[in-house]
Amino acid sequence: MFYMRLLVTPVLCLVSIFMIISCTDRESNNDHVHEPTVESTGSTASRIPIPDSEPMIRVRLQRVAGDLVPIRFSRDGELVLVRDNDGNQIDVKGPITVRRDHQGWLIRDRDSTRIPKGMIDAVWLDLSTDGNIRIKDDSGETREYSGTIRCIHISDSNVPTWEVVEHVGMERYLPGVLAGELYRHWGLQCQAAQAIAARSFACMQIAFRQRKNWDVIDTAGSQAYIGIVTDDRLDKACSMTKGMVLTWGAEIVPGYFSSCCGGLAATATEGIGPNPINSLKPLLGHTGTGYCQEAPLYSWSRECDPDELAAAIRASAIHGTSASRIRSISKIEIIKKNKHGRGIGLSITDISGNNIEMAASKLATISSRLADGRFYSGWLEGYVVGGRLKLSGHGYGHGVGLCQYGSAAMDRQGKSFWQMIEYYYPQAEIKKAW
Repeated sequence: MFYMRLLVTPVLCLVSIFMIISCTDRESNNDHVHEPTVESTGSTASRIPIPDSEPMIRVRLQRVAGDLVPIRFSRDGELVLVRDNDGNQIDVKGPITVRRDHQGWLIRDRDSTRIPKGMIDAVWLDLSTDGNIRIKDDSGETREYSGTIRCIHISDSNVPTWEVVEHVGMERYLPGVLAGELYRHWGLQCQAAQAIAARSFACMQIAFRQRKNWDVIDTAGSQAYIGIVTDDRLDKACSMTKGMVLTWGAEIVPGYFSSCCGGLAATATEGIGPNPINSLKPLLGHTGTGYCQEAPLYSWSRECDPDELAAAIRASAIHGTSASRIRSISKIEIIKKNKHGRGIGLSITDISGNNIEMAASKLATISSRLADGRFYSGWLEGYVVGGRLKLSGHGYGHGVGLCQYGSAAMDRQGKSFWQMIEYYYPQAEIKKAW
């Protein structure tokens, strides 16, 4: 065993574009929440073209930061092709360990193999095998992936930093999303509706991140993805909807989804953000009280430290604003509801009587700073009792688009994925793009 050193030149700075990523946090009971993160606002382009062939999606599996942090790839004795951006390549035998320090890449393989000098100046390295590639990190978790794995050096960091990105076809990607997002015992029609939503969301990410290193991540920053899974029902849900995406006219409708809408929908502009794509009619929310009444977090109660919440609000506020001066919270009240009746605007009062108004979605985001974790949704109210802020709320997630618990209930009622899509994305059309 030995170390092979490859020095990679810095990756060029890329132009930021306007995009929105939705996120999924996972609790121990497997509830889900999808929340947005605005990366930049460098462009106001809103149209997402409908692909005419199956796209490749780039999934960031890990961001590795630190000197010589090891990532392990492949099985014992498996032949791994290592290729760089200039076309240089070498075969190595697994298992291999990839690390990086300030001088460049370190690769350890089973045999003493020489790396061509031409690979020293590579921008990226691709790892591929004839089968699936196995990845194991320091946590001991091992998963398998069917795509090509690209290791990319991130130059604008004080410590050695690199990213592990899988390049995989959309239809091979989706079963791993269904396994990450839904209970596997949920019905086929529910899984099929999720496949259409996830495929549409991924197409949006691909369109908005063409100049980036990756399109989605495999955890809370995008939609959950666990790599290769063996499950005939998940495969069938993807194959029966192959190439199907949500559309409005000639463009893709982002397939936002959350665990439980709490019965009343949020519009995408309210729950996700002001990107023009979020104003499309299919993202204005479902009518009625939905189907998710049996979800564990349809209605919920919890408590938090009023001083800690105030500190989180101050930390997120602009200096000199009322929010930057808020003290221990005494009450939170709903002061604005949307056309469906969902609480979207809050009044927050501190112990001195100071008051600020805040969007429910913003408070949900701010609450991620709390030691006990973020609120299940921003649709909530609360009062201090015995020194604790007692909260009551509805739903799990932002409530935009597909409600996962609601679609599972519709499935049990015998409804089809077509009906689920029609309900949760009103007036959207399903188009078979490839």
